[in-house]
Amino acid sequence: MLLTGLTGIIGSGWLFASLYAVQIAGPAAIISWLIGCLLALTLALIYAELGALIPAAGALARIPYVALGPLGGFVSGWLCWIAYVAMVSIEVTAVLDYAGNYVSWLTETYGDDRILTGRGVAAAAVLIAIFTAINIAGVKWMVRSNIAITIWKLAVPVLVPVVIIAVGFQAENFTAYGGFAPNGINGILGAVSSGGIIFSFVGFRSVIDLAGEARNPARNVPLALVGSVIICLVIYVLLQVALIGAIPAEHLSDGWAGVVENFAAGPFAGLALILGLQWAALLIFADAIISPGGTALAYVGSSGRINYSMAQTGLFPKFFARLNRQNVPAWGMIVNSAIGILILAPLPGWPQLAGFISSAAVLSLAIGPVALVVLRRQAGDYERPFMIPFGHAFSAVAFIFVGFIVYWSGWDTNWKILLIAFAGLVYFVVHNRLRSDPKPLYLRHTGWLIVYYAVLAVISWLGNFGGGLGIIPDYVDSIVIVIISLTIFQMAVRRPLPGGVIRAAIQDTEARRIGS
Repeated sequence: MLLTGLTGIIGSGWLFASLYAVQIAGPAAIISWLIGCLLALTLALIYAELGALIPAAGALARIPYVALGPLGGFVSGWLCWIAYVAMVSIEVTAVLDYAGNYVSWLTETYGDDRILTGRGVAAAAVLIAIFTAINIAGVKWMVRSNIAITIWKLAVPVLVPVVIIAVGFQAENFTAYGGFAPNGINGILGAVSSGGIIFSFVGFRSVIDLAGEARNPARNVPLALVGSVIICLVIYVLLQVALIGAIPAEHLSDGWAGVVENFAAGPFAGLALILGLQWAALLIFADAIISPGGTALAYVGSSGRINYSMAQTGLFPKFFARLNRQNVPAWGMIVNSAIGILILAPLPGWPQLAGFISSAAVLSLAIGPVALVVLRRQAGDYERPFMIPFGHAFSAVAFIFVGFIVYWSGWDTNWKILLIAFAGLVYFVVHNRLRSDPKPLYLRHTGWLIVYYAVLAVISWLGNFGGGLGIIPDYVDSIVIVIISLTIFQMAVRRPLPGGVIRAAIQDTEARRIGS
């Protein structure tokens, strides 16, 4: 379980996130990583309790369904599913970005970024098909290959920055070229969402999705969630320090904002070549295949389990719940892989996909803090192998953090995600009405979700990040986020689903887990 969490977190993030974070925040990107870890760890602890209570395959879709009913379960699962499918796309994109250094027809330059060519998209389709085939062969095979991949993935991101620091570290880089924080607090906060930091950390979700297949989930799920986040924080901060300290002065003539143009093809491989470390560059190029490839492998399986869980509760078509002889949801994985290939058409570059995934993933996780309080109130007598102290206050803080992460993602990203969320909402309501056995929506208990997404859209549009109008003054926007988040959180937990409905959903989940 720990190796699965590490594989989910250490993917293409180590290859690119340090570069995009330092472009936005300068050397203060180190603080951005600490903030991102705090936010991710808060949500990980929330889901550690929920995952131990409801250890089901595709738990990220099942938990909202249990706590908030069909409407909440669908919206959260819908966003989670979109993020998981896109995750496979971005990891394959990272593999081909680096491969473009020696197979030129895979990528092309678009502005400051590298994107896939038409033939590059075709190569991505082949890779996604291979990862899908490995998953369809069965989870035991995947785990055996995953262990070897994870050991490699941990070794290279630790060795590379240590060597780079030893050979080419320049302490003056941390204070020259505009100072430690050239873009101020907005740069530090903007890097958390738009620099790929939250994108890197939300990989802990893969642990929750495999909770139903874990041995002793009461102990292993919390340990794997928290352990994977903390270990990866140390690795990512080490990488960021190495990148900042080793960039030569001639590549910083335009300040930190111009650094992407010089290293878009791969920052650490580029630095290794500049420092004369050809062997390290070759190691990085190899890891640029193995690291994101291992993460893509894990997410093909996780996305299939989201479909499986939602199909079991009637939120997705029933064929997604069919298992093959190896007891895995093969049809769901095949459909997801096809959609992942289509996503590459409008979003063929790493930074565009990273921002999209961060916002979608965090919005799907927003259900967690509310679910924890609701389940403690309405199903408090169920055994909880792991419990967070001061659960209500902790959940309120986590809900506020979600609001900040989405806001920092910026309007240019959020309008796409929120449009997809509302489109999914409309689809579900219409589809549910046309069913012969429509599910109760419990709008009195889950209507806050609609209000929440609408308010986030307005604040993001009027705000100061990523294409917002800048109408809300600096610092006032933070106060607005806190007040709005607390108000909606209290609205959500004061009107929980009836206890009988929640208990029936928990019993059904447990019966299905034992049966499968």
